[in-house]
Amino acid sequence: MNKLGKTAVAVLALAAVAVASSLVTIAVCGDGDSTNAAEARKWHRQRLAEMTGAKGGRTGATAAAPRRAGRADASLVAFSDPKGNFTMQVPKGWVVSSGGFDLLHWIHACDPKRPELGVFTLLKTECLLMNRASKQFYWDKRGFGLYAMFADMIVAEKVEDLYAQFPAFCAFAAKWEKSYAGFAFPQIADFELLEKRPARTAMSRVALDDALLRGTFTDPLTKRRGEGLFTGTLCRGIVLTGNVGCNVMYNISGVTAPEGELGDWAATLAKVLGSVRYSEAFEATAARDAQIRAAGNAKLAQTLQQTSDLVVRGWEERQKGFDARVGKRSDATLGYERVVEKDSGRVYRAYNGFLDASENQRRFEAAPDEAYSRPIDGTIDR
Repeated sequence: MNKLGKTAVAVLALAAVAVASSLVTIAVCGDGDSTNAAEARKWHRQRLAEMTGAKGGRTGATAAAPRRAGRADASLVAFSDPKGNFTMQVPKGWVVSSGGFDLLHWIHACDPKRPELGVFTLLKTECLLMNRASKQFYWDKRGFGLYAMFADMIVAEKVEDLYAQFPAFCAFAAKWEKSYAGFAFPQIADFELLEKRPARTAMSRVALDDALLRGTFTDPLTKRRGEGLFTGTLCRGIVLTGNVGCNVMYNISGVTAPEGELGDWAATLAKVLGSVRYSEAFEATAARDAQIRAAGNAKLAQTLQQTSDLVVRGWEERQKGFDARVGKRSDATLGYERVVEKDSGRVYRAYNGFLDASENQRRFEAAPDEAYSRPIDGTIDR
């Protein structure tokens, strides 16, 4: 059997194992170790109908009494995977979904009312083509058995290529890997890369690209914009010839928030991501991976804690020139403008036209660009 045949058989063998024992779980987190799976599955089934077209929230406060911003340092509660694969800490009321097996394992946790607010991690994917020539090779042969599966793969030559094609990547996973059936994939479309910096993780020395990205996106179900920090470590996989083959990516992780709110939530989201602890049996799967062994970093929890630290550092060291661009677009979408209280220096989102009133001009002024790098102190509605 040639290399292509062996690769295809190996992929199908993994899929067969997954079909025999699905590992998808969805649960809502309450006080302590709560796994209300029935409620969570109901949410998952109804999400499209409930969330499509949902409006960004604004409640009736007056200009004289600005509504204080909700703090993003809410206490976390413990979550235990019903399958026993992992535990983590999440804000109360969040939905946690997981699926897959071994290193092909996803975790996605989010606020069901605002699903743009959440974290996700996929330990590894082996389903990335290394260049356009590989795509063309499999596309030309797609009528021949398993070549069709390879023809469905996206091309990823850099980390950002995965996020730019995220819907297609998730569609491929859902189609060809049955253990993801029912998993609530993160919803990231129209990805716009704002900033990229080297991640310099333990796997950098075996990587083609190891990066931390900052970007914005659209949730295709809610139609709302989000922003986030995203990671990935791209490595060479199987090469059939000098110009045709596959790449693999490790540590596909993201922390996301509604556009304009990432600064409020970055530290808390990093804490959630860094809280993931896999079971000893699950950790043992990492030790069997040749590239992880070559990097000398076989502890999955160590990798996610490193990613958590990278997220915090990346946000603190970000190019703040993008903050105003993201914040202004978010405010415009929601019908706000950013203002600063002259006496206190507090930053507020105010309804459009707020500064047209002379009485408001005496107390507030338009926010300069640097104010967009600070969390808002509240909202002023009509």
